[in-house]
Amino acid sequence: MSSSDYYWSRQLVQGAGKMWFLKIPQEAEGNSGGASLLGSVVREKSGQLFPGGSGLNIIGKDFPVPQHVTTPQLLLNRILANRQALKIPETENIVEEIALAGVDKLVIEKSDRLEADIGNFPSLPVHLEIDYGRMERITLQLGSNTRKRYILRGYLKRLKDSVGNDDSLITTDVSIDKETIIDEILLTDRYSVTFESVERFSPKFKANAMQIPALSAGTVSVDFEQASKKQVTITVDNGKDYLIALKDVDWDDLS
Repeated sequence: MSSSDYYWSRQLVQGAGKMWFLKIPQEAEGNSGGASLLGSVVREKSGQLFPGGSGLNIIGKDFPVPQHVTTPQLLLNRILANRQALKIPETENIVEEIALAGVDKLVIEKSDRLEADIGNFPSLPVHLEIDYGRMERITLQLGSNTRKRYILRGYLKRLKDSVGNDDSLITTDVSIDKETIIDEILLTDRYSVTFESVERFSPKFKANAMQIPALSAGTVSVDFEQASKKQVTITVDNGKDYLIALKDVDWDDLS
């Protein structure tokens, strides 16, 4: 398993730090993930070069698996339930949400991709295979309603200190110390992804891509640049919030 099984890039987002961008975004209100990953413990997998011979994993960089491994929002709910003991005033928010003003476009070069082979089109909630090996660059255009939602790191540290660093006092279902914690997520309800290829797209890819609007009931649009025939822009706009990126922190780093 490599990071490219779940993510297509890890990028620095102004005002949010380096975030993992999901190949397949998750509906924010979904039952199995989405916004409920915030404050949750998830598996941490080891980053190695070319595991299985495909994905461009980040050497030595562990990555979070974007799936619940125990009770959703375990740590967030523990903080909420122990607000008084943790000396967090009722007037203070545990979860903050801010608009990413001025962060409307991210340009990802070929060297920053995590996938080197065939994979799902970046950040597309429906299936469409594309060859990342032919990528020149990807531009992610974020809608005006893009928000960062996060838990203040200091509150997570207070929780850790309150149990004397003994994660088993929070849960025995999983070793928090051996896994990782989602402390920040990126949500948006409208965005566009432009994939620039080093060569023209094949007729098969174009045919598959042009089926997407009908399959998505018009909530996803596809536009091919006609001059060079090497660029396609796919826009997602269906009124739903999607989790498109996330950031994690290790238990040991809460100091």
